[in-house]
Amino acid sequence: MGNLLNWKDQYSIGISRVDLEHKIFLDLIRCLKHEVDNQIEEERFFDLVNEIEKYAEFHFTSEENFMKKISYPKLDKHKELHFNLLEKLNIVKHKIISKDDFIKFLEEWFVSHTAHEDKKIEEYCLSAHLEIDFKFHIDGE
Repeated sequence: MGNLLNWKDQYSIGISRVDLEHKIFLDLIRCLKHEVDNQIEEERFFDLVNEIEKYAEFHFTSEENFMKKISYPKLDKHKELHFNLLEKLNIVKHKIISKDDFIKFLEEWFVSHTAHEDKKIEEYCLSAHLEIDFKFHIDGE
């Protein structure tokens, strides 16, 4: 399981800000796994799950705003996937069989969506010859 929790090129979609957000997302999952491996208390576990859920909501909004900006033709379908992922996360977090199973769910969720669905955004940008630099600038860089 843990090997997928390391950043891989297959997760990159070539858009700096989105890739940065994906790295943060993956780091949150990795942090949860680390805490679980170290016998996390129930309250701390659910605090981290809540953080992941809130970050997912933020990230999906950010990604959807990007897709609007580039007139991504599959935006509605992608938004539906985001909604379904959040619904599934909400259901799974209330039916947790084990913490390890929940982490496995998050890992598979992240890998499947990022490496497959988000890659389609990159493919669209390339096919449409969009020369857009969406780098994430900090402190006025």
